[in-house]
Amino acid sequence: MSRARAPDAVTLNETREDAARAVGALFAAAATRTRGASIKARTLAPHVRHKRATHAVTCETIKHARTIKSVFADACEDLRALVDEDAGESEGKETFRRRGEAYVYAYETLFGNGRGLERWEGGEGCAIARENEEAMREALKREMTLRGVSSAKALSELVVEASEGASVRYSRTARVNTLKMTVKDALEVFRGDGFECDVDALIDTLLVFPAGTDLHAHRLVKSGGVVLQGRASCLPAAALAPERGWACIDGCAAPGNKTTQLAAMVGREGGVYAFDADAKRLKRLKENATTTGSHAIIRAKCQDFLTVDPANQQYASVRALLLDPSCSGSGTEVNRGDIMLREALCDDNDDENEVDAADHDRVEKLAAFQKKALTHAFNFPEVQRVSYSTCSVYEKENEEVVRDVMGAANERGFKLVHALPAWHRRGIAIDGLSESQARCLIRADPTEDDMEGFFVAVFERDVERTRSKGCELPPSNPNAAAAKAESERDKKKRSMKHATIAQPVYAKKKSKGGKPAPLFR
Repeated sequence: MSRARAPDAVTLNETREDAARAVGALFAAAATRTRGASIKARTLAPHVRHKRATHAVTCETIKHARTIKSVFADACEDLRALVDEDAGESEGKETFRRRGEAYVYAYETLFGNGRGLERWEGGEGCAIARENEEAMREALKREMTLRGVSSAKALSELVVEASEGASVRYSRTARVNTLKMTVKDALEVFRGDGFECDVDALIDTLLVFPAGTDLHAHRLVKSGGVVLQGRASCLPAAALAPERGWACIDGCAAPGNKTTQLAAMVGREGGVYAFDADAKRLKRLKENATTTGSHAIIRAKCQDFLTVDPANQQYASVRALLLDPSCSGSGTEVNRGDIMLREALCDDNDDENEVDAADHDRVEKLAAFQKKALTHAFNFPEVQRVSYSTCSVYEKENEEVVRDVMGAANERGFKLVHALPAWHRRGIAIDGLSESQARCLIRADPTEDDMEGFFVAVFERDVERTRSKGCELPPSNPNAAAAKAESERDKKKRSMKHATIAQPVYAKKKSKGGKPAPLFR
């Protein structure tokens, strides 16, 4: 078997540039506590030229960040300044870029292969690290003596072992897109290609692979036959359980994995209205819809869900509503880049409650928005089921939100239902939310359930009570409602057009002294 060709110097240095940019962004997120900085999002973005290699260098740099920080602090004043710079919101992007470059350069010099590193031009951070390379090596020797090891490799093994012990590796999951293929066919393809996989015990369209399985380049992923989607992310749609042919709303839709999952569930007879206020994220949703073949089912709109009018006849057919609003993301912290970096760089005596205290105001604001959005969801007159979900572990965004909207839910005929009965972990009873109500809720533990932390609640409307009031439920196909709305608009336009024509004709007849003549006979 021929050996894989080693990457050339250009590829290596492009990888280092992109990794430095990613590490710098993670430093910024960790310092300003803005959250949401995923390593995958930074290293698998469209502009990243060598995604797999960039991801690897970024992860390794983060794993070694604490040791690199110690080396910088012990080496010289210039490197110490990179560590000691104020880490606040006023700090500019340039500071974080310098820091990212210096850390990547240090990782490559001290622990990586370092091949072709002299050709990496980089920026100021790279230049500072290069000028002080000898001082870094001397500081590393002192660090090895302190740790009781005799080589950089041994030190690296200690560092990586400690880092991996503090993180959790989840199984790789991929959802079969039933618009394009069956679960049976997908299993046959993957197993035929030598992959170890099986169907998830809870979600029957989800395939489970061993942790670390790389499927990004697989032909089924590229063709949209399967979608790389976390198990937790699949829970809301599975719990909502829309019927085939139903019309649904995804209130905070982009980037679209849950949206395309809904589309596959309702099929081509149904439809999904997808709302997101961010145009860039919505563009990605549309791309995902095209790849998965659900573009004819999904109607994507760049609009804030809170501004959508529930009384609009266009949404009269909507039966189910999925709401997965912005949240703290605390359920994803176990493996999120900014959190990993912050923990790697913290001192042993750091206050463990510092992050929670710093997040308090933000979580309060998020919870207020979540309650407002969920209450708005109940206003759609013909919606029968509503799911509310977050990737948060905080009660403030989960059980407290559910408790605080129960009054509005009951007023509109909604009640909590027992979501996904086969799932073992349920909600937490709090003041104002009973044990029986908490058992209706779903929780996923990020350290015990082989998935990120997640929360789901499902509300169901008493349809029989709605019918008993004499309300005729309209057809479920959104295309019918849309066609009706469009017909009404066309009728109105024609009416306006005829009105503007009639007036001058009427005036002309009168100016000649004749009687008004009817325009249409």
